[in-house]
Amino acid sequence: MNLFQRFALFFILGLSSQLDARIYTDVSGRTMDAELLSIFKQEVTFRRTGETRTFTLPLSHFAEKDRRFILNEKKAGRLSITGYEGIAASKIATVHKSQAHWKAAAKIDQLLEQHRAQGGYDTAPRTDDSTFLRRAYLTVIGRIPTYAEAVHFLNNPSPNKRVALIDQLLDAPGYVSHNFNLWADVLRAKTTGREGSIYGGVYFIPWLKEQIRQNVPYDQFVRSLITSEGYPWEDPATYYYLRDFGMPLDNMSLTSQVFLGTQMQCAQCHDHPTDVWTQKDFYELSAFTYGQKTGIDLMRENDSIQNISAQLRAKLTGSSSSAKERRDTLEFSREFFRPLRWGVIHSERKLHLPHDYQYEDALPSEVVEPKVLFGEAPHPDLSEAGPAKIDVYADWMTSSENARFSKVIANRMWKHVMGRGLIEPVDQLTAESRPLSPELMDYLESLIKSLDYDLKQYQRVLLLTAQFQRQSVIDDPDLPDDYHLQGPVFKRMTAEQIWDSLATLMTPEIDRIQAPAYKSGYQLVEYKEGKPPAIAQLMENLSGSDMVRYINAIQPAYQEFNEARSAVSKLRSSANTGPSDEMRQAQKRMRDARKAWNQTINGSDAALSQMAGMSMQMNMSGDAMTAQSETTPNGYQPEEKWLQGIRRASELSSPANRGHLLEVFGQSDRDLVENADNDGNITQALFLMNSPQTNWLFSQRSTPVLEARQATTAEKKLETLYIGFLARKPTEQEKAALLPALEKEPEKARERIIWAMLNTRQFVFIQ
Repeated sequence: MNLFQRFALFFILGLSSQLDARIYTDVSGRTMDAELLSIFKQEVTFRRTGETRTFTLPLSHFAEKDRRFILNEKKAGRLSITGYEGIAASKIATVHKSQAHWKAAAKIDQLLEQHRAQGGYDTAPRTDDSTFLRRAYLTVIGRIPTYAEAVHFLNNPSPNKRVALIDQLLDAPGYVSHNFNLWADVLRAKTTGREGSIYGGVYFIPWLKEQIRQNVPYDQFVRSLITSEGYPWEDPATYYYLRDFGMPLDNMSLTSQVFLGTQMQCAQCHDHPTDVWTQKDFYELSAFTYGQKTGIDLMRENDSIQNISAQLRAKLTGSSSSAKERRDTLEFSREFFRPLRWGVIHSERKLHLPHDYQYEDALPSEVVEPKVLFGEAPHPDLSEAGPAKIDVYADWMTSSENARFSKVIANRMWKHVMGRGLIEPVDQLTAESRPLSPELMDYLESLIKSLDYDLKQYQRVLLLTAQFQRQSVIDDPDLPDDYHLQGPVFKRMTAEQIWDSLATLMTPEIDRIQAPAYKSGYQLVEYKEGKPPAIAQLMENLSGSDMVRYINAIQPAYQEFNEARSAVSKLRSSANTGPSDEMRQAQKRMRDARKAWNQTINGSDAALSQMAGMSMQMNMSGDAMTAQSETTPNGYQPEEKWLQGIRRASELSSPANRGHLLEVFGQSDRDLVENADNDGNITQALFLMNSPQTNWLFSQRSTPVLEARQATTAEKKLETLYIGFLARKPTEQEKAALLPALEKEPEKARERIIWAMLNTRQFVFIQ
């Protein structure tokens, strides 16, 4: 027995508490759980997990996927002869493990049993380990388990392994990813278009992930959104208001829908025809936030820019510049300062009723005083000496006394775990709404309050229930009286769960792969995660006179871009629109001018600072005059080109481009609240049957295939494929049907088996 064999382990740990511990496989298929230490030439040194001894093995002894990983770590500069730095990841707030959670879970099960007994309904039986394993992974971290994770759980003899798995998953990186997808849909978060750039999506999305990572209590999280102020690079939560730029009444409609489960869109124009809310109710609630302005008048509300503009005008007055040059300079300065127009500021702006208001309880165009929708405001005094309106509103909204606030989040997270809300739809509560179990709904409200709106603890309680471990039940929306809380709901994966599960099959390192920093642009201005746009950095560090000199220095680049663009437009509008040398030269000039202006307006040309005669030793997050390198921060960087686009859905641009699997399987377009579509269609079926991923990647390069190639018998190969794709072993009937073909034509049979597994309901549905 060689050195590797002596240290090999058959049962492996799928979710190690040590960040750099990993499961390694040799060319014969044996595995070990070890910590990577260093590499010298082709010799790799490890420490076996839980031990102090080290050992060294040739790189050639490892399976292909592990050789690729080790060499990638070396290439990324994290693995050297002196040591292994590992991947720096933000620490995730661990779930509080309390005995009180068990009592709460038992209470929930008791209430469910009472509900079913009173109605004479059956209770679904306890599900098997394989089904529970897959359900837990998809529910908590949004992907299927890897082959290694599944093997460890299925072979673990501990009677408490389900509880241990739940706690491991709640503290895993995938928890952040999966819960981000939930809230990105609810809050319509985008990293593309105007919403991603000037409205601050590239700043908001990392902030949202950090709120989940640090497990910020839900009431504090909502308060951060409501009271946000400033620019999105200063306070990313301002995206919540900027997302509805210039539409404060629409923003209030969405706020009441998301956080109060109350749809008041109708009351924005007239008394609600089917609910109790009047148009005046809506306007009184909106009066709290109407003063939040999402557009900043720079010439009135920014003293620094007023000063710069005055200096520019003074410099141009009486100079030899022509009227056109003076006009162009002022127009250019407005363009240059454009990014500073989009921010959130508090104002005393008053809200008036519509001019055509038709009800007798107020007069048209009358000023509306703020008033809460129900209950009492925590601070009824809204005079100048009292607290700000926005603070009163935030206190009322997030108060534990606000029954709607607690009910909606308790119900939303119940649906997140169990598949269906006790009240449906979760964001459309009315006076007629009745929970499936009123007693359970009341208890869940009190539970989330007692946990101080800690959503991770709340989810842990739900996951610890016997209900979560029951077999799933079909819930037909067309038969609302057919579901009686017998068990969790049988449902199709979301688009993100499907994509993340396929990504898991491509690389078991999927949760360690981080995307490059978010970046978006609008009107040539670049907005980057963690970094204000160049103009904001310049305004922070340069005096007014220096800014004037800087503007004068970069103005020629803007003028050249405008002239080049105008020349192309003129040629296109001429009678001769066909290709010509003149058009090609004009287009090249425009491309060059565009590139130069892009670099200039984003502060990437250090020579400009010399032209302006300024010292650029500024206190910035990176030099504003130096182009930033585009590298993946602290992430696992796959060497092979076909893996470069494989990231978890939460790490990709949001929403996905047209034609991407996420879009095909119904990812929300983020235009409406929770606008995802989980219904099936022909395009989805064709995608799974004929896409490059299913025809090549999964049959040739997927992790289960690489694992199966190490197996020595056809039966073991089949078992490896089933565990890797479906998290279960094949049945005796499946073995009898498939083993003869696998023994006769291994390659063809393997491809057909994988194709069948991917296209069965067992893969795309959560049982």
